[in-house]
Amino acid sequence: MTRSHPATEGDEMRYSEYPRAERVLLHLSDTHLRAGGAPLYGTVDSEAYLAAAVAAIEASGVRPDALVFTGDLADFGEGDAYARIRTLVDPLAARLSAPVVWVMGNHDDRATFRAHLLPDDVAGPSAPVDRVDEFDGLRIVTLDTTVPGRHHGEVGDAQRAWLADVLATPAPLGT
Repeated sequence: MTRSHPATEGDEMRYSEYPRAERVLLHLSDTHLRAGGAPLYGTVDSEAYLAAAVAAIEASGVRPDALVFTGDLADFGEGDAYARIRTLVDPLAARLSAPVVWVMGNHDDRATFRAHLLPDDVAGPSAPVDRVDEFDGLRIVTLDTTVPGRHHGEVGDAQRAWLADVLATPAPLGT
């Protein structure tokens, strides 16, 4: 557990008992954007909240090595919702020179997700969106646990075997 207790050592501010991180990941989850900018549950402007988060991130001065967006990115898996999230996130990623890792959630639609967020993905439209992304020695492994048409998640035998194979080779800065 990291303790937040600023203490001064000379002119330097100290924030924890641990050395500075070798990589910084910025993680946002459950944006639940809707096509046409429709409000979530008829009242929540999730697009405006994401825009405010993007502005706050940029204003913070944090310069992450990668941006990780985990599902549910779109509330109903609509193509326009994915286009809207890209419109907000891609310019931020470009200004920060940070790649984006897109991760499925149970509200996301695999085929539409791939078409809008992972256009170079060669897996079939209904295959789980399991991925490995590496950033200068740090490996990010994401597993798609969605069960299309259901609310719960599962990890299948094939995914477990794939993950074991991936983890058999250590990454320099971990996984």
